[in-house]
Formats: sequence, C-alpha cells, structure tokens
Amino acid sequence: MDGYINGYLNAQEQALYNANRAKGLLCIANAKTAIDLTKARYVNTSSVMHNGNGDAFRHAVWNFGMTIDVGADFAKKWSDAHEFGSTGQPATERSMDIYNNSIGISLGKNNPTTLLQSSFASLTQAQVRAGRLKIISNGNLVWSNSVGEK
Repeated sequence: MDGYINGYLNAQEQALYNANRAKGLLCIANAKTAIDLTKARYVNTSSVMHNGNGDAFRHAVWNFGMTIDVGADFAKKWSDAHEFGSTGQPATERSMDIYNNSIGISLGKNNPTTLLQSSFASLTQAQVRAGRLKIISNGNLVWSNSVGEK
C-alpha cells in the first residue's frame, strides 16, 4: 500500500482506476487512512508492520473502509488487483494479505453504517486481538493472537 503514497499503481489497479476514477480515488484514500491508523496503533518495527499484527490490521481496516465507500464487489476487485498485480511478493505473504482483506470486506458488509475511522479501527483491532486475522511467524501463517500483540 505504500506505493499509493508515492503515486504508484500496478497495471491492474490502474485499469480499475481508469474504469472508475471516483471509486479508485476512494480506494487510494482508504489505503492512506489504513496506513495512518496502523501507525497510530502499532509499534513501527519491521516484525510488526511487515507480516505481523500491524500488517494484518492494515489490510483488514483498508478493506473495511473500501467496502463502506465503494461496496464489497469493487473493494474485492481492487484488493485482488493490488495483491495479484504486484510482483515479487512471496506466496505466503499474498495468502495472508488476501485472507486479511477478506476479513475487512466481511467487517464492512456486517457493519455497513460504520462511518467513523475510529470505529473501523476499533472493530478491526478487536479481530486482531481475537486471533481472527493471519500473520506470518517463522515463515508460517498463524493466527494473529498466537504471538502476542505489539
């Protein structure tokens, strides 16, 4: 998601953006919001922000927000374009991201009237703490509550 901040979209994201610029801008804005919310709630270390609970939270809260703003179908299309359009991502990381994206979409579908970013963040962080998201520990996918929250 950091690429969005630098103005980079992969080819699949760019195609979706070109097809619907308004929804594309909302997806990008939600990515920025997800990054900001993650930095506010998680220790900014590589083990937390990359493949840890911060990473899981960021993907889920991003998709939660997108689902509220652009609908579940477009949010899924955009997040799939993000994951499958990127190059060089290890398969385990992609699996983790896709799973956590799906949790965020479910949160959005189950909480369609949620409008406050703080509510998105609280509901998503509750999922992290309950172990309903996935992270990578020692090269394996594990539940988000299996190694403690940082």
